[in-house]
Amino acid sequence: MIAIAALAVSSCKKDYLVLYPDGAINLSTFYKTDRDFQQAVVGAYVPLRDAANAAFYMEEMRSDNTEYFYNAQDRGGAGYEQLADFMDDKGNGVISTVWRADYQGIQRVNVILDRLEIAKGITDSVKSQVIGEAKALRAHYYFELVRLFGALPLYLHEVKDQAGSQMSRSNVDSVYGQIISDLTDALSKLKPPSFPQVGRITKGMVATELGMVYMTRKEWTKASDILSTVTTMGYDLLPDYKTLCKQATENSKESIFEIQYKSGTDGQSSMFIYYFTPVAKSTSAYLGINFANSAGGFNTPTDDMVSQYEAGDQRLDASIGYVKGHLDATGTYIPDSVSSILSPSTPGTVSRIFIRKYLDPPYYNALRNTDQNWPVYRYADVLLLLAEALNEDNKPGDALPYLNKVRARAGLAASSETNRDALRDVIAHERRVELAFENKRWFDLVRTDKAIPVMTAFGVLQKQKYGYISANAYNVTANRLVYAIPNYEMTYNTRLIQNLGY
Repeated sequence: MIAIAALAVSSCKKDYLVLYPDGAINLSTFYKTDRDFQQAVVGAYVPLRDAANAAFYMEEMRSDNTEYFYNAQDRGGAGYEQLADFMDDKGNGVISTVWRADYQGIQRVNVILDRLEIAKGITDSVKSQVIGEAKALRAHYYFELVRLFGALPLYLHEVKDQAGSQMSRSNVDSVYGQIISDLTDALSKLKPPSFPQVGRITKGMVATELGMVYMTRKEWTKASDILSTVTTMGYDLLPDYKTLCKQATENSKESIFEIQYKSGTDGQSSMFIYYFTPVAKSTSAYLGINFANSAGGFNTPTDDMVSQYEAGDQRLDASIGYVKGHLDATGTYIPDSVSSILSPSTPGTVSRIFIRKYLDPPYYNALRNTDQNWPVYRYADVLLLLAEALNEDNKPGDALPYLNKVRARAGLAASSETNRDALRDVIAHERRVELAFENKRWFDLVRTDKAIPVMTAFGVLQKQKYGYISANAYNVTANRLVYAIPNYEMTYNTRLIQNLGY
């Protein structure tokens, strides 16, 4: 936290106060005007990107949706593979990345809120907007952290020195209490979305996240009440599922919140497609540019995931594809083309499966540098959460229209299931295929108490299928439903107690 506190000040020039290029910002004269606070709140969004760049390893690959390609020629990705195999420990660098990014965001928000309390001359409208966005961001960072790590140090003010960084973990209920408080206050201050959107947090995003919080807490009526308000804010499904996650439809009427990326050399670009496509000597055949992609092979769809799609589900071909190619004399993979998941392999070719959902060519440089945003909440997510909440609240008939709106877009027949237990499974299945590869599956398994049985059974199959997976892998216990507190944080903050099992 000391490092994060320092970074919150020292990074002003680098990350968000870009309108002052001629030297360091004088903090005694900053945080005075509407413009200052608007710039500062933009800076509080920046750690969203840093967390999202690594979160899929912890939030999607931890589930049965995706796995990793075992690259025998390069074993440098073991830290990422540990997360999928439940073999990670407190020294894992990925968990450190997400922890650090989220707490950096919290520190930046706390600086803003503390300075706003003593600022004079700020217009009421700007003050309300800044408080709303800042508290929504703080809630979002804590919501990710509490689901990943459990009990947390709950910093609500700027950390200025070492003494201020030494804080014990607050229990999970206290953390959720703060999240709900922040989101409730933000809800009262922010406006509904206007279209096209600009990527900032709106009332719709806050209501959606608050609904997800209540779902996680199993407070069904509160969840359905707040999620119902989102259906009145002008959102709708795009007509074609294939257009989701493409640059042309970013911040669309289906988007409730997405993390914004911009290509360039200033650290705002994304590179997901490189991680999600195969390790290859050249990416020309599937990205249109020549790049030796040694970073690929992660977040690879599992056979189990492919099997979940019903016959005729248009989302299968839109979400998953093959890169077809061959091996050269050295065993190096040479891609030849991209093909549909519905197209069988042909003799003499080597097909490698990948997430097609994020493929959006053409790409213009080989620096793993794209404009592609990351989806956090879509309207389809809200519809399925609302269906789930209503069903859990013993209103299965009321749940069906929301479920079937999503199924209709996928080209599937409407469900008429009204048995509560059976419909629960139908909705869970629909969430899995509709929101595949959007970092939802692991959290859904945990909050519905299915993570241990589902991932244990999945692990048995994985070890039978792949000889390189350790016999000790997939030991999925209650302790493994959260990650270890990163070792560096345990060293700096001596008041912390490590999670059980780590």
